[in-house]
Amino acid sequence: MATSASEASVQPLTLVMLVGELEKLRKDVTGELTASMNTALAPIQASLQKITDTVATHTATITGMETALSAHSDGITTLEREVAVLKSKLETTNQVNDRLQLAVEDLVSRSKRQNLRVIGIPEGMEGDDARLFMTTLFKKMVGDPQLDTLELDRAHRSLAPKPPQGSRPLIVRFHKYAQKERVLLWARKSRDVLYQGHPIRIFEDFSATLAKKRAAFNKVKSQLYKEGIRFGLLYPARLRVTINGQTRIFDSAEEAERFYQVHSKD
Repeated sequence: MATSASEASVQPLTLVMLVGELEKLRKDVTGELTASMNTALAPIQASLQKITDTVATHTATITGMETALSAHSDGITTLEREVAVLKSKLETTNQVNDRLQLAVEDLVSRSKRQNLRVIGIPEGMEGDDARLFMTTLFKKMVGDPQLDTLELDRAHRSLAPKPPQGSRPLIVRFHKYAQKERVLLWARKSRDVLYQGHPIRIFEDFSATLAKKRAAFNKVKSQLYKEGIRFGLLYPARLRVTINGQTRIFDSAEEAERFYQVHSKD
């Protein structure tokens, strides 16, 4: 049988040809896939680049913050040391100030140790010479021969403004401490002291601070008095209590009141 021209032009498919065609197809498919993947990954790569840039920026910022924080921490440490030094100096200053204040109070109180404070004499009764008036009053009322030679350095009303009612205390300074003590002892033993019909009271002349400290013992003194317990207020502001032949001295009213509460339960 004769072979046609079309059949004669078709070459037989060999293995080499098949491999070549497959390789060509592979390259075409690979190229298309690569192009597609590059197109699809481009936005992701751009986003990743932005994230990388942001992370780098934040890292730089954090590094800067850590550096600043370290500097601040060093500054705080320095300030803490300085504050500790200042606190120590302040405590020392306060201690010195307390000692100076106590010294000043002691000097003021000692400067008043020869003074008495007389309360109840109407304003103006002393006339123009308060010193002579009080000298005569003490000699007449106390009636102590040792006061026949009584000498007062001065006498005057307290420096407070003149009140609309009542009268200011008279401050009297004795030349001799012993004479002042005799007048004070008489005043403590006497009750319902009257001068021309006016009740008067005589006290030691303490500074305001010391007077407040001594007054703090008034409550416990009243309690001890009711119980018949012996006590005495020592200079400058200490309470001496004697119970069952034993004597105790208290530097604060709170301490004395605690002792009284314990004793009263026995």
